[in-house]
Amino acid sequence: MEEQDKETQIERIKTIYSNIVRIGHTPYEFMFDFGQFQPEGKNAFMDVRIITSPQHAKAILKALKGNIAIYEEKYGKINIETDQDNDEDTDQQQDQRRKS
Repeated sequence: MEEQDKETQIERIKTIYSNIVRIGHTPYEFMFDFGQFQPEGKNAFMDVRIITSPQHAKAILKALKGNIAIYEEKYGKINIETDQDNDEDTDQQQDQRRKS
């Protein structure tokens, strides 16, 4: 019965493709906006926002680091051609620049 419940839960998960993420935070939460960047139109369409606690955000970071290490052991180093997706400003950085 428990195995069947797990399968049902997985089937209910909404799946999206993301090649861009925007991250912001407050003292109480982290916000991750996932979406797709369309180079031909130079537009980004954000599809989903995940809001979580700082503790859970740090746990996600730890899990990502571990999984990337396992992936690179198995498939080789992940090379990032551009830092475009990684250097996107946080909402707070954009707000600070506007105030300056």
